[in-house]
Amino acid sequence: MKRTLSRLVCLFFCVLFAGGCLLTSGKAANEDIMLTAVNDAFLPLSASTMPVRRGGEQYVPYSVFSGTLGISGAYSASEQTLTLSNGENSLRFDLSRGTVYDQNMNSYTTPAYWLNGTVYVPVKLVCGKFGLTYSTIPSIAPILRICNSGASLSDSAFVSSSTNTIRNMLDAYTNPGGGTSTPSRPDSGGNSANDVPTPIDPATGEPTETPVMKPSAVYLAYLGAPGDNTEEILDALEASGIHAAFFVPADGTVLDQDLLRQIVGRGHTVGFTLLSSAQDMPAKLRAANDILFRATGTVSHLLCISDGAAHLSADQQQRLLDAGYRLWDASLDSRDHSYGPADAAQVVTTALSQTTAEVVVRMGQYDATPRTTALICTYLTTYAIPVQTITFTKSPVNDLP
Repeated sequence: MKRTLSRLVCLFFCVLFAGGCLLTSGKAANEDIMLTAVNDAFLPLSASTMPVRRGGEQYVPYSVFSGTLGISGAYSASEQTLTLSNGENSLRFDLSRGTVYDQNMNSYTTPAYWLNGTVYVPVKLVCGKFGLTYSTIPSIAPILRICNSGASLSDSAFVSSSTNTIRNMLDAYTNPGGGTSTPSRPDSGGNSANDVPTPIDPATGEPTETPVMKPSAVYLAYLGAPGDNTEEILDALEASGIHAAFFVPADGTVLDQDLLRQIVGRGHTVGFTLLSSAQDMPAKLRAANDILFRATGTVSHLLCISDGAAHLSADQQQRLLDAGYRLWDASLDSRDHSYGPADAAQVVTTALSQTTAEVVVRMGQYDATPRTTALICTYLTTYAIPVQTITFTKSPVNDLP
């Protein structure tokens, strides 16, 4: 009898231990994964872009900060240096020496590292230097969320509205060979505002589910035109019957006048772009307008400050307004500068499915941009989302007070 009881007790603890191991390993599997979000949208989940810890500090690829957050990044392979800047403040990371300096030559103790084929930078330092906030949010898998003033949701509201998005991202990451079907979801008994769909299937680039929410208007803004991929972008827009605004540099960059004529001739609008640090902006814009007029017979009073109109001084703002310019800001970066077409389109369409506000989508002139444009246009037309063109008569969208 005693032996039988001993065996039963032993068996009980073995089962308990095994169950505990399974629960622990399942929990650890998700804890090893960290999602990254910028403002109200998730970035694509991959091992090569996931946050990491070095020396007790959290690090992310520097591309996380570029674009929507108003920071530009320039990496020099020959000098092994990375410079992050928003026009007023800057950080220069020297990877070969392990040093970091800001624009006033103040030094910092958290260097950048070369990991997973890119440069990783310390989250706390970069956020502190450029006035951003960051938080680690507990969820099915922890979320690193980095925000500027463009974030509209609190951390708790962001997580509660993204439950299905998080689950689908984790399913796709942990089961990449699971087929092309959409992962199953719990039956909620009907559509809910918290049921956020996955609008673009990254495997096929096709829209999947009808979005619960739609923006009141979407504007497509292309910065840096004309470029090597401008013609293909124009073809993609024409195939969808959608018009956009192309913001060309007004800093003296030589512009391809044939492409300028194509942009205007195909019914798109032209604006100008400058950094907030540019000197004598009205004079630069007059010179750029002279070139535009000679090429197309038109002039423009549309301006996009590439690092955000909020970085302009009050005097700069007034001078530009007095000169008759309308200041537009991009409110959503497609990240076509660092992601492939499907992932860039996913960033945009996921964000569009979570808002009813006006959205200005920023794209560039990169290799991924034409296909990204086609995917986004397919989504917009499929779900009848209002698309408008940035013109002088429209009320500008910007972060000015």
